[in-house]
Amino acid sequence: MIGILGGTFDPIHLGHLHIASQVTTRLGLQQLQFMPCAQPVHRDRPRASAAQRCCMIELAIEDQPAFVLNTLELQRGGPSYSVDSLREIRRQNTQNLVLILGADAFNGFADWKSPGEILELAHLVVCGRPGFEIDKAIYGDHRVEASGELASRRAGGILALTIDAIDCSSSRVREALELGNTPRQYLTAKVADYIDEHHLYRKPCD
Repeated sequence: MIGILGGTFDPIHLGHLHIASQVTTRLGLQQLQFMPCAQPVHRDRPRASAAQRCCMIELAIEDQPAFVLNTLELQRGGPSYSVDSLREIRRQNTQNLVLILGADAFNGFADWKSPGEILELAHLVVCGRPGFEIDKAIYGDHRVEASGELASRRAGGILALTIDAIDCSSSRVREALELGNTPRQYLTAKVADYIDEHHLYRKPCD
């Protein structure tokens, strides 16, 4: 199976990598693709450029052979819809695809573009955290209880995983950087060095 983890990655941080590692291990994924979006549909545009975000992802995952960068959405441009990306990835791969979502994103899944088609193209793995409720009414007939059920069919399963998440977010990283601090506890060393070298996310001088 191939995992797909999308997002702005503005910037990529240890929370992203921690989730990716847990899902890869627990599902036995052959590969996990980090897919930065071009133009997010439900949030503000990224602060860093596409090239900068890609460079930071490559620096963050270079020691993880199962992790790769997928630039499909950046190459396509325009609003980044998961269904469009999954169609293209499906044309390129015969393996089962697993789209990895946070619980908060999944709770709005019914309002996404073509959610039914997404479930025809891939499985969903919903990463929850203790104390956050996943809406079990959303496509409840697609729920599965074990990762083995995802491997046994091509698409359409929804598996909820409780993840030991790091309390970190890209917005928190950017807020610290705007104040002139580099929160290295949330970043790999090479990503932190890249941000400092290129003065990313800093407030412009008056």
